[in-house]
Amino acid sequence: MYAEPELRLGHTPETASLSPLYATMANHEIYATMVNHDNSQKLEGPLASSAASPPDGGIESWLVVFGGWCCYFSSYGWLSSIGIFQTYYEQNLLRSYPPSTISWILSVQAFILTVMAPVNGKIFDSYGPNSLIRIGSFLHISGIMMLSLSTQYYQIFLSQSLCSGIGVAMIFHGATNAVTTWFRERRGLALGLASSGASIGGVIMPIMFERLVHHIGFGWTVRAIAFMLLGLQVIGVLTIRSHLDHRPKPIHLSEFVAPFKETPYALNALGCFCAMWGILIPFNYIALSAQSAGISPGLAIYMIPILNGASLIGRVFPPWAGDHLGRFNTAVIFLSLGTLLVLAMWIPSSLSPSPALTITFSALFGLPLGCFAAILPALVAQITVDIRQIGVRLGATFFVTAWAALTGQPIAGALLQRGQGLGRMEFVYLKVFCGITIALGAIFLTAARISSKGWRLLERA
Repeated sequence: MYAEPELRLGHTPETASLSPLYATMANHEIYATMVNHDNSQKLEGPLASSAASPPDGGIESWLVVFGGWCCYFSSYGWLSSIGIFQTYYEQNLLRSYPPSTISWILSVQAFILTVMAPVNGKIFDSYGPNSLIRIGSFLHISGIMMLSLSTQYYQIFLSQSLCSGIGVAMIFHGATNAVTTWFRERRGLALGLASSGASIGGVIMPIMFERLVHHIGFGWTVRAIAFMLLGLQVIGVLTIRSHLDHRPKPIHLSEFVAPFKETPYALNALGCFCAMWGILIPFNYIALSAQSAGISPGLAIYMIPILNGASLIGRVFPPWAGDHLGRFNTAVIFLSLGTLLVLAMWIPSSLSPSPALTITFSALFGLPLGCFAAILPALVAQITVDIRQIGVRLGATFFVTAWAALTGQPIAGALLQRGQGLGRMEFVYLKVFCGITIALGAIFLTAARISSKGWRLLERA
């Protein structure tokens, strides 16, 4: 006879069968076990499907990680390269449109990635990653191919924002959840290795675009990128599998609303919203702002690869530090660092004709950028008592941040228009908005941490 579920904290993969949406990105999960009277552990009832321990290594497991790396490269790596399109569209294809209008193309793509989290998580829970990866690959590659033929605003929006955007979201969520089902002790390492594909993709694609577009034109440059991603997605389709048995499960929409009645959860969601509002802005505008400061276009475009390269460190080191310092503490520290970098380096860089300050900012800002992307799921997991609700709770949080991803870039574009006529300082309003919103994110996450753990600021939380 077994007692009621006992909830514990730890790095265990038994959570994999329990709505592994995005929660499985976190390095620190909560798991539930049935404990009997002689202290042995066994999973029964709704947790029975996760009873078998994942292999935590072996050829098949690491092949899934490799496939995940390819999918991260194709999906989040593509999204991390959006700045090259903002710059190119403003100066070429869509130069008759204001920056705020152009930025809708790119912000909608980021919006779709996050707003589809509950949907893709539900599909994964019920059917596994195969349908997500295959359909997502078709939509993503088809969208990029159609983008290569596009010349009008509506054509670019339909192909890049909608078709490719939906495909990116399906690939990303399917790969992330699949990797986590194969690991226990090495789950953080496995996810870190897989997610490094996003940083590498964010370095290679902007450089590839810049080197090719002046020689073979926009259409063939985009097609060349599409063929490269097609090869990577073939590997993803062939290697990514789930270690779980998946069965269709019912949907209860009220589950997505209930978490907001909890003060720590609501404050955390608000903090993530504010941080997301500002932290993606450099992706779009760092190259343009560098050119405005007097840096040559050939050098300015490399600010994006530098930013993405540095984010590789931010994706790995801060979450590891969170094991020892606390996840909320770590998130607040790195968001505060991001605020200081924007206000103390990015704004003054507009006045400096030397590229050194802008390059330094690009390299250092990758740390808070990568940290926020990697640690956000762990924050929600920490304030989740019942692991069976983790998929729903993370889906609700990402749904909230989706609206920040949607509106942040257009607001930044409108602020850029407001600054026209200020010379090198035309980006000042945009940069102030970026810094303030990241600071607000740090403040609300601090409030969530205090609401959850109290005022003992030196305590790990």
